[in-house]
Amino acid sequence: MRKLIGLLILLALAVSAALLLESSWGNVTLWIPPYRVDLSLQSALVILVVVVLATLLLTRLVMGLLGIPERVRQFRKRRLQEQRLQHFAFAVRAYFEGRFARALKEAQPLQSDAGLQESSPEVVAATHAIAAKAAHALRDIPLRDQWVSKLQSASTRQDEQQRSLGFLLEAEFAVDDHRGAQALKALSRLSKGEGRQIHSTRLALKANQQEAQWDEVLRIARLLENRKALPKIAAVRYKHMVAEAWIREGRHQEAALLIQEGLKQYWDSGLVFLYGQCDSNAKEQLAVAEGWLQKHPQDAEVNWVLGRLCQRLQIWGKARMHLEASLRHKPMLQTHLALAEIAEALSDQETASQHWKAAARFR
Repeated sequence: MRKLIGLLILLALAVSAALLLESSWGNVTLWIPPYRVDLSLQSALVILVVVVLATLLLTRLVMGLLGIPERVRQFRKRRLQEQRLQHFAFAVRAYFEGRFARALKEAQPLQSDAGLQESSPEVVAATHAIAAKAAHALRDIPLRDQWVSKLQSASTRQDEQQRSLGFLLEAEFAVDDHRGAQALKALSRLSKGEGRQIHSTRLALKANQQEAQWDEVLRIARLLENRKALPKIAAVRYKHMVAEAWIREGRHQEAALLIQEGLKQYWDSGLVFLYGQCDSNAKEQLAVAEGWLQKHPQDAEVNWVLGRLCQRLQIWGKARMHLEASLRHKPMLQTHLALAEIAEALSDQETASQHWKAAARFR
């Protein structure tokens, strides 16, 4: 449709031009001494239009020729950017595909690109991070530290994020290498905002665990749990670690309260079993464990805990009843040992001998 309308307009202009040339509006005389040129008005207008159009075309041609160097520079710049983007994309893809040597190879050209450092420092920082993680996966420690140091050596305020990224990677690698103290030192050098991110908080949790700083482990685990960044089962597992460590340190009362807190959130038989090892207020513990028994009567660990607490309180009959119930649901070494001790306390040497022998078979 557009072509048809354009053709009609062109035909109309051609007809108008023909009619205009056939009519006589007068003459135009040009004096170019010693010459005189007589033209019709129509011819003069046509010549003027042709001259104007030729001048415009010539001007555009000259401007186009003058702009060739700039277009060549822009073309080279675009091609260089495409090559940079290709190297970066290949490095990222190779890393996530597990081809770590290829990732390092693709990151190498971007390392020495001064122009990229000036135009896109964020891309350079991301490249350094990918290369450092690839070198870490290959266990090339010197090369990994070299890439990390490039991030940490940024000196201007605009490069603060790069330095934080370098310290974060250092902490991550230190945690993987079970060097918790170095990881905590690196995390302490993060900027205030970066230090509160979920990833850095998780690294702090693992680093404190490696350094056996159990109070801090519990604090961070609760923080991540409140932020829904730690599954309930994982949170209970960390509380199990802390309670076990506190028992070793003699902090039985705190361990017992922590176990009760954990079991309110997620039922875990291992945590219940640990409760029986807490040498806290036996009467209070017994009341708590009896509440658990009402909800979990077939749980072998609950019955073992009740039997163990009754044994500490020297309630021999009840202790034996719960321990035998535990044994029916799940044979355990600790149950046989406790029953043997109770039998000896009651001077029942035959029963004690049976349980000692049963306990020996677990070893």
